[in-house]
Amino acid sequence: MGNEQKAAKYLSVIILEDNDGDFVLIEDYLIEAYNTVKIIRCKTFDDFVELKETKTDFNFDLILLDLHLPDKSGIQLIEKVLSIKLLVPIIILTGYAELTLAKESLKLGAEDFLIKDEISPGILLKSIEYALSRNLYIKHIQAQNEKLRNIAWTQSHVVRAPLARILSIINLIETEKENLEDLMFWLKQLRISSDEMDAIVKKITEEAQEIQLNKNNE
Repeated sequence: MGNEQKAAKYLSVIILEDNDGDFVLIEDYLIEAYNTVKIIRCKTFDDFVELKETKTDFNFDLILLDLHLPDKSGIQLIEKVLSIKLLVPIIILTGYAELTLAKESLKLGAEDFLIKDEISPGILLKSIEYALSRNLYIKHIQAQNEKLRNIAWTQSHVVRAPLARILSIINLIETEKENLEDLMFWLKQLRISSDEMDAIVKKITEEAQEIQLNKNNE
């Protein structure tokens, strides 16, 4: 692979692979595909769990997962890894005999699967870059959805508080309309509540515009 095909960035990856030959091959491909790569190997699922529990800086970009480890394999292994909820993409490493299982892993939440006999530095690089890009896009969408949920909560809860006060003040004004002193007091409270609601509406509008701007820039 020429240098022009290399991904000019750092990659940190955990490889769950018990076969030494397969691991060395994947390791060589990663080193060839990336300018800088940090590789952590786990031979068993228990090794992976122990690594997570003992390593203080457990930050990485990607998991490469062999479907058959000595202590767990197949669907059970995939589900166990996904249940840890590390929020990083998982690429399955498989053979021709497990193609059906590999395809099933996509439904469970894996980003991609690669057939070991067909892997090359270029294929591995494309799969990783796609998985990372898709994962980043999903996180972006989730962040936008969270903003929308916050806006909806504001509309349904925060706005109703000053609105309820305004309606109550109007009722009081209607009942105390002959008392000028009380009327001026309640008009002042009406102004305060109106200004509060105006500020809330402006904030909602700004957040909605920010989301729309982000969508237009995608």
